[in-house]
Amino acid sequence: MDGHTSSEAMDAERPPEDRPAGFLKGKRFRLAGIIIIAFVLIVVSVRFLMDRAAYVSTADARIASDMVAVSTDISGRITSVAVGEGDRVSAGDVLFTIEDREATYTLDEYRAEADRLRAQIAREETRASLASSKAGSEVAARAAGTQSAAASVEAAQSDLETAESDYDRVKGLFDKGQVSRAALDRAQNELANAEQALRRTQAQRRMALAEQNTANIEGQEVRLIDHELAVLRATLQKAEARVDAQEVVVDQHTIRSPIDGVVDEIFYDAGEHSLRGFRMALLHNPDEVWISANIKETNIRHMHPGAPVEVHVDSHPDLDLKGRVVKINDATLAEAALMPNPNANGVFTKITQRIAVRIDLEGVDTQLRPGTMVRVRIRKQTETSRGSGAGR
Repeated sequence: MDGHTSSEAMDAERPPEDRPAGFLKGKRFRLAGIIIIAFVLIVVSVRFLMDRAAYVSTADARIASDMVAVSTDISGRITSVAVGEGDRVSAGDVLFTIEDREATYTLDEYRAEADRLRAQIAREETRASLASSKAGSEVAARAAGTQSAAASVEAAQSDLETAESDYDRVKGLFDKGQVSRAALDRAQNELANAEQALRRTQAQRRMALAEQNTANIEGQEVRLIDHELAVLRATLQKAEARVDAQEVVVDQHTIRSPIDGVVDEIFYDAGEHSLRGFRMALLHNPDEVWISANIKETNIRHMHPGAPVEVHVDSHPDLDLKGRVVKINDATLAEAALMPNPNANGVFTKITQRIAVRIDLEGVDTQLRPGTMVRVRIRKQTETSRGSGAGR
């Protein structure tokens, strides 16, 4: 070891022109390597700083979608499960069926009651029509009878006046001795017959008027039937409303998909008992996804709706997507948390908060699953770019 050290010392003491060529060559290589490494570091640093100045980047981002929880409005035993997890469904497709026999029996009962009321209304309408026709004919006949009786009274009155005139004339002649007693008796008898005829026709006229009034009263039965029909129609309307409501109840026993999408999770199996209001399945529409990115509050001032975004999907490393910022939340994630973290112990630690930003994707032809992670680079927006963007 001492010999080696002394050899290096001797080489160091030699003039450069007397040193070995290998030593000089190695020193040049090391110097060149240091320069190359320094250049690469400078280039990487410059690119990093330029990227940092032009973009806001974050890996705290994920694919998001509207997750639709399908629940039931009734409780009951599940008779069938028509889909499985991962199945594609269309809006209106059956997901579950629940035991509906009791609801169906009740619906049949309500429908039968409505049919009974319709039949009763039809019967009353027929009766009203017949009563109206009968009352009209009866009133017309009685009115004609009254007119005939009135004419008979007038005729009897005229006959009475004639009989009275004849009696007065015959009595005058009898008093003068110009006619016999028999002629006077005949004139008196005709006068009495005329009086009886007048009283008889007057009685017939009163009877005709009474019958006409009776016919008019019987005609009021049509109005009574109309009132009964109004009550029956109101009752039928109520019965039909009960039928409609029960049809809704029966339909609620069939759980259908509200959207076109994919079944993500099934929470019940056939034979289990569902509970009203509890979710039974979870769905989402794979054609309507976006990105939810959580951006530091210190970077929010650099972005505005419409800013272009570069997206790198972790599950598809070779897939690069484009998008645009469409919404920036007005509150931080901590403010929207179910369990806020107040500073109760008096020790304060400042933590940079994050704000959710929604990014809509452009030209997506690959299925992206909600919850999967992505990395986003959002171009910073200057006042000039924002103004030009607004002008466009």
